[in-house]
Amino acid sequence: MILEPEVLLAYREQFVENMKQGNVDDAANIAPNISSGRIAGLLTGYSNDIVVPFLEKVEEKHAADILVKMPKKVAAELFYHLDPEVSARLIARAPVDDAADIVSLLDDSKGRELFDSIHPEVEKNIRNLMQYDEGTVGSVMNTHFIAVREKATVGDTLKALKDAPNRVQNRAYIYVVDDKGCPRGVVSLRDLLRADPVKTISGVASEDVVVVHVNDKAIDAAQLLRNRRYQMMPVVNDANVLTGVLLLDDAIDILSVNLADQFVKLGAASVDESFFTTPVNSVKKRLPWMAANVFLNLGAVAVIASYEATIEAVAALAIFLPMITDMGGNVGIQALSVSIRSLALGEVRMSQYLKAARKEIIVGLVNGLALGTLFTVIAVLLQGNPVLGMVAGFALGCNVLLAGLIGGTLPFFIKRLGGDPALMTGPVLTTITDITGVSIYLGLSTLFLASLITG
Repeated sequence: MILEPEVLLAYREQFVENMKQGNVDDAANIAPNISSGRIAGLLTGYSNDIVVPFLEKVEEKHAADILVKMPKKVAAELFYHLDPEVSARLIARAPVDDAADIVSLLDDSKGRELFDSIHPEVEKNIRNLMQYDEGTVGSVMNTHFIAVREKATVGDTLKALKDAPNRVQNRAYIYVVDDKGCPRGVVSLRDLLRADPVKTISGVASEDVVVVHVNDKAIDAAQLLRNRRYQMMPVVNDANVLTGVLLLDDAIDILSVNLADQFVKLGAASVDESFFTTPVNSVKKRLPWMAANVFLNLGAVAVIASYEATIEAVAALAIFLPMITDMGGNVGIQALSVSIRSLALGEVRMSQYLKAARKEIIVGLVNGLALGTLFTVIAVLLQGNPVLGMVAGFALGCNVLLAGLIGGTLPFFIKRLGGDPALMTGPVLTTITDITGVSIYLGLSTLFLASLITG
């Protein structure tokens, strides 16, 4: 089949048109010509009244692939509307790690109903993954992999590969285990095909096997897998028995979600909140942080109040105050985002905070000089007061330098103290930059008050 963009676009348009008109049968007939990921994205725009009949019409393997590519909360919601028998068949067709994610979101009664309808072996595999805490490697690993005993020959291994079930998604690596199931080596499929069929598998396998534990943090394992550039990584239990594998596509999903969560936390929002969170629960999650932020901002209010006499003497000072504080916040968030992203992806170590500080000092000096000069010119043109322009420009330049330095290094210190950099740095950073900006600006204004008044 030649994948021509025009043809694929035509299939998608036909699919969308049929779904809009409620022609589920026609949409199901077109579905095999469209990727499951594309269909999953399109289905999120339709109500359950049309999505459910469509999934019940589509070939089961394709329907299962579509479900697992949808947001997990959306997929779980559909199981309350699907026919129970269809639900059981679809969950059995889904990769076990995805199935466990979906079932864990169902209530107890729906979960029991689903388990009563599926094969005991499938139920066992799903329950095995559900026993691990959320966020651990065990909760996201895939239990389908290929492993052979040390004494097996290359020929035996190739035969095992040929006979392996379709649910084994990745065959790039074959693991070598001892009689207890503990990993002893790994060989790539490419090296296996080049080897002499009569050799033992242990003779061609590499003994350098990097493993992770079922209770390790999934984000740490995903970063390790990404940095090592493996296709998958073996997972062992407390007895060092090979229990599953962490696949590259799952690691990428974990890193993507984690990075998105980091930026949600920057605004002091909760990663537990989503589109599906009720308004009442959203208020409960957001209001406490906003209330705390009111008290944080009292620091800036106190600083401004202490310079009340200066502001009364030169009312024009108040014009530029929001600009200075806002610019500091913007610059700080830029530096903060870069640091948190680098920490989240494992690109930097905690010991490198001095390097981060040196970088931000250089960047801050250049940006502070450029922005301060620009602001000086603007302030002079607007107010016709050179002294006021220089004070405002110097204050803005200093705040830009400090904001970049604080934003670039604060995540390192908070993480070293055991806190969550993304959650704690956002509100703290904006408060600090507000206080420093106001203090520098109004402090200099007080120092040069006589010159400001005479203009």
